[in-house]
Amino acid sequence: MFGEEMEMAQLISNYISYFQGFGFNTYLSLITFSLLLFITFSVAYISYVDFKDKRRK
Repeated sequence: MFGEEMEMAQLISNYISYFQGFGFNTYLSLITFSLLLFITFSVAYISYVDFKDKRRK
């Protein structure tokens, strides 16, 4: 069991050290891009549902 815990700690350490190279601007850019995609797909879905609803009437 001790070996698995050590391996997990090493993986977490590698993960943290990988993301320390990114600056605040990188995180901000990723969040902005994610929000842009979310809003784009949301508008497309709402437009599709509205179009289907208008066709049904």
